[in-house]
Amino acid sequence: MTVIPETSGADLDPRVLRDVFGTFPSGVVAVAGRVGGQLVGIAASSFTSVSIDPPLVSFSVARTSNTWPVLRDAGELGISVLADHHDRLCRQLAGPADRRFDDLALRSSAGGALLLDEAVASLTCSLHAEVEAGDHVIVLLRVHAVCAEGDRAPLVFHESGFKRLHRDDLDPAALDGRINGEPVRKPVGEPGTEPGTARGAEDAA
Repeated sequence: MTVIPETSGADLDPRVLRDVFGTFPSGVVAVAGRVGGQLVGIAASSFTSVSIDPPLVSFSVARTSNTWPVLRDAGELGISVLADHHDRLCRQLAGPADRRFDDLALRSSAGGALLLDEAVASLTCSLHAEVEAGDHVIVLLRVHAVCAEGDRAPLVFHESGFKRLHRDDLDPAALDGRINGEPVRKPVGEPGTEPGTARGAEDAA
């Protein structure tokens, strides 16, 4: 077993921190909206659900971002969960601002949220709050509408690279426990998942 030396406080090296943070895999989303007739958007790997009641999600953006001060003024923001074939699209969204939406298939909400076609899921949101957190800003969004495509697999960001999900080695019947204080939902067909049962109505946060 390889032993990694522990560091703390002022000894924490930014490169080491990035490497450690990168061991946690995450999904990738596009955050986009129409501002003054312009299409504005960014890619984010820090997206997460926050609350069911009220419906809130969040992502983090660097305080040095030139895009967020513009994007935050959109009437509505679109969150598109990128699919596993969207790796090039994600790189495009991180590129030059005037080329980020070239040749992309988009749809727009009445409030100006921009949503990508072929996304795993999409959420139409509005800005709820911003919290300064070190060199980033945590952006809380209120969710107004959602749409999910269950047959698409998400793009995964892990160790500074894009990956795909592989579940061949997992036994769905063995996946049980608690996440965020809520029971993990068992696969459909397992005992206790019939409609109308308490177990079947429970889900992870």
